[in-house]
Amino acid sequence: MKKILVLLLALFLVCSVIISCGDKSNADGVSDKDNTPGDNIAENNGSDSNSDENPEAAVLEPDLPDIKFDGYNFRVINTKPDAVTWLLTQITADEETADVFNDAVYRRNRIIEDRYGIEIVEIEANDPGDAKNKAQKSAKSGSDDYDLVFAYIGDSLNMAQAGLLHEVNTIPYLALEKPWWDKDVINDLSFSHRIYGVAGDFCFAHYSAVMPMFFNKKLLSDFGLEDPYQLVRDGKWTLDKFADMSKDASLDLNGDGKWNQEDQYGFMSLNFLVYPSFMISAGEKFVDKDENDVPYFAAGSPRFVDVYEKILSILNAGDNRFFDADAAGNHRYQDTMFPGNQVLFWHELMNWSKILRDMESDFGILPTPKYDENQTIYYSRVFNATMMAVPVTVLDTEREGIILEALCAESYKSVKPVYYDTMLKTKISRDEESGEMLDIIFANRIYDMGYLYWDSNVLSPYTTMAKAGKNEVASYVEKNKDKAQAAMQKTIDALDAIS
Repeated sequence: MKKILVLLLALFLVCSVIISCGDKSNADGVSDKDNTPGDNIAENNGSDSNSDENPEAAVLEPDLPDIKFDGYNFRVINTKPDAVTWLLTQITADEETADVFNDAVYRRNRIIEDRYGIEIVEIEANDPGDAKNKAQKSAKSGSDDYDLVFAYIGDSLNMAQAGLLHEVNTIPYLALEKPWWDKDVINDLSFSHRIYGVAGDFCFAHYSAVMPMFFNKKLLSDFGLEDPYQLVRDGKWTLDKFADMSKDASLDLNGDGKWNQEDQYGFMSLNFLVYPSFMISAGEKFVDKDENDVPYFAAGSPRFVDVYEKILSILNAGDNRFFDADAAGNHRYQDTMFPGNQVLFWHELMNWSKILRDMESDFGILPTPKYDENQTIYYSRVFNATMMAVPVTVLDTEREGIILEALCAESYKSVKPVYYDTMLKTKISRDEESGEMLDIIFANRIYDMGYLYWDSNVLSPYTTMAKAGKNEVASYVEKNKDKAQAAMQKTIDALDAIS
């Protein structure tokens, strides 16, 4: 009877996945076809997957052989911890230290090492670019130095075009439909259903790079503003509502008539983050994909133009409306201004929230505002993150697939609950509502091809225009779309040539 119940549940789960992956459009017709938001972040509640009372978790066990690899050194080149402010890159731990995340990583690695007779060896790079350069040099020379590379996704694409990476779908035992793999990466960043850099629960850099909106509860109370949590629940957390709430929060604190880091603002971010992020949260993409999963330049529709102009009208309404820490010349102003009650709303990467642990005033976490109330989904942009790539010099792809699948599956069970439920929802968040908002944020993440693959030709020109307050986006698209599409086609042709 138990076996029958398990089989029935497995069939139910498969049917649920098929149903959930349908075309999802909001009321404006903005389609998210084949890009069902990543619903795998909060699926695991940390239950014992071996328990007879939890057949769902039993179904999610990885389908891997019982095998030993005789002490094999599984070599991973990765950015050293804390080298990149906005990313959580830790994948190894030398010992348990009473830090919950570190200790979960330590135990996960020991479990997999013991189970498969391997040793996980991390080679630390100074930054993701350094990791890519070393891995690229090694692969070009035919030297078997690394089993796995953590590089920026755009760098992985460059290596792939040079024929230096395995296409992920060719590696045996990787069950990319399982919840320990990030489906949003696979759906958003593939080319004709081929993918060269993938994100799984072995590392949490891709989760740490999602972009929420933080708000200062003290300032919210001081100005008598509405409860933003309820606005989100009611579908009313829109760009217009954000603009209304933030416009009156700016104060010239020192009375010198100049707007700088000494004053108080309704909103703070970095220009190269916020302009594209708000476009994405409004349901617009610079690059989309056709029915064959081939990317194409998608900017320039009437709705795209309307969204662009609305964002400019909000962010470029005056020096007192938006503190741009990038334009001010020091991103670290953010470290003190939001915790110091100088900013009502702050838009940054999730990993920056670690600086808020000692903040005296309470704060909350929200998704980025959507375009209007007709839009049904709150989208959240994922900024640049490191992802896993496999060099062509790896000859034993079966061993590679077994180890990677095992690491990600075990991490899904034992490390992700620590990261999501303990670190984000308990140690960083100050209230239960923020946990509710995190579920919304992580369920609807977008990886932007326009930025991650073709920034200079596709995205940066529009960010530059937006910073300058130029509204002529329709004519600019018409004039430059062929150039953008040509840059994209060059990449597509190069990948087709090596497939």
